[in-house]
Amino acid sequence: METFAVEDLIKRLDQLHARGPIPFYVKRGEILGILCPHGQSRQTLVAILMTTLFPVPGFAEYSALAIFEDLGDVRRRMGVVLQDPVLDPARTARENLEFHARLHGLNDRIRERRIPDAIDFFGLSGVEDAMVGTCPPVKVRQLEIARAYITHPHVLFIAEPTGGLDDPGRREIRELIRHLNRERRVTIIFTTGDMRDTEAICDRVAVMDGCEIVALDTPETFCAVMGIDGVSLGLDDIS
Repeated sequence: METFAVEDLIKRLDQLHARGPIPFYVKRGEILGILCPHGQSRQTLVAILMTTLFPVPGFAEYSALAIFEDLGDVRRRMGVVLQDPVLDPARTARENLEFHARLHGLNDRIRERRIPDAIDFFGLSGVEDAMVGTCPPVKVRQLEIARAYITHPHVLFIAEPTGGLDDPGRREIRELIRHLNRERRVTIIFTTGDMRDTEAICDRVAVMDGCEIVALDTPETFCAVMGIDGVSLGLDDIS
C-alpha cells in the first residue's frame, strides 16, 4: 500500500499556497484529528488543549473549549487519554476504574452505575477482573479510554489513539472512537502522526506545522490535495 507522510501533505499545501495560519476551533459533537509530524509538537499541543500550557506564539486559539478564565470548569468537562498509560498494572481493570472514579469524586451511586456501563460499552467484558499488566495492548487502550470517560466529559482528548497497536487493534480502537462519538455524542479531539487514523475516523482534520495549525478541512479534501483517489493514507511511527 502506498503511504504518504504528514510532511508530504505540508509540502503539497505549500506548493498550492493552501495553508494558514488559520483559526483553530472545534464543533460540538465532531471528531477532530490533528496531524502533527513531530512528537514534540504533539506533546505541546496536548498540553495546550489540556490547559496545562498557555498557547505559544503562532497558535491561534479561538476554541470555546479552551477558556482560560475558568480553568476549573473547563477541566471538569474534559477527559484526557495520554499516549503512555496511567493505569496501575498490578490492579484489575475494574479496580482501576473504581480508583479513577473515586479520584474524580464520583459517589457510590454513580460509581455503581457507571463502572458496569463502562465495562460493557468499552469492550472490557471478560477482562474486567484481570490484572491490567496481563491484558493485551488493545484492551489496555480500551480501558484507558473508559477511564477518561468515567466522568462523562463533554470533550475527550486522545493522544495517539492507535499508537503501538497491530492492525486489528487499530481497527478496533477506531471503531470504538466512532461508536463513542455516535452513541454518547462526545466531542473527540485526537493528535496523531498516522494519517490512516484521520482518514478512518474524522469529520475534519487539522494539520499542524511547528506551532501553527496551517490547514483545517475534511479528510476527503486532503486526499484531493495529495492528488490521490481511493488510496489509504498512512505512515509509520515518526514521533
